Amino acid sequence: QDQNIRLMQQLREKDDANFKLMSERIKSNQIHKLLKEEKEELVDQVLTLQTQVDAQLQVVRKLENTELLLQNNLTTMEKELSVRSQTVELHRRKAVEAVQVADDLKLQLDSVQSKLIEVQRDIIDTSVGREKENFNFKRTQEDISKLRRKLELQKKTEMFTNCDEILMEEIKEYKSKLTCPCCNMRKKDAILTKCFHVFCFECVKTRYDTRQRKCPKCNAAFGANDFHRIYIG
Repeated sequence: QDQNIRLMQQLREKDDANFKLMSERIKSNQIHKLLKEEKEELVDQVLTLQTQVDAQLQVVRKLENTELLLQNNLTTMEKELSVRSQTVELHRRKAVEAVQVADDLKLQLDSVQSKLIEVQRDIIDTSVGREKENFNFKRTQEDISKLRRKLELQKKTEMFTNCDEILMEEIKEYKSKLTCPCCNMRKKDAILTKCFHVFCFECVKTRYDTRQRKCPKCNAAFGANDFHRIYIG
């Protein structure tokens, strides 16, 4: 009986040991499973991190390439800026030279204009002098014509003994003096205020309208306000 009790006790101890072993094995299996799951998770995390690292490396490479490109662009732009600065400086110098040349040309132009004004004044004075000379020459010719007419009248007076004939001749002469020398038809009723020669208004108006705006006797130019009607009673 004692032996049976011992055996039973041994069996119980063995069962307890087996139970402990089974419990420990179950625990170890659970721990192994958990560790395996954690390992898989860690592997997944490592893969994810590796993917992120690869992506970050690609981004870094792109940024490096972009930085290199920007550096090259910056170098090119610096060169262009230097060239443009030189060009601007060259244009500025040319502009300064152009301003100096313009000032010199302006001074020359002022000098030429002053000389031109003096020459124009001289020409005007010469023209006025010539017009005066022509006017005086025409007046002298008219005076000579008057003297010749007087001489002819004197000769006619000596030739004609009859007073009526002399009077008729004088009347004819006076009528010719009152008749327009251009058309020899109408009476004188217009005067040119530039030279004071007298003609009929129709002849003067016709010459003005046809742009022949010069005195028929002395060639003095006249305008729209230089001829007026006169009334001889």
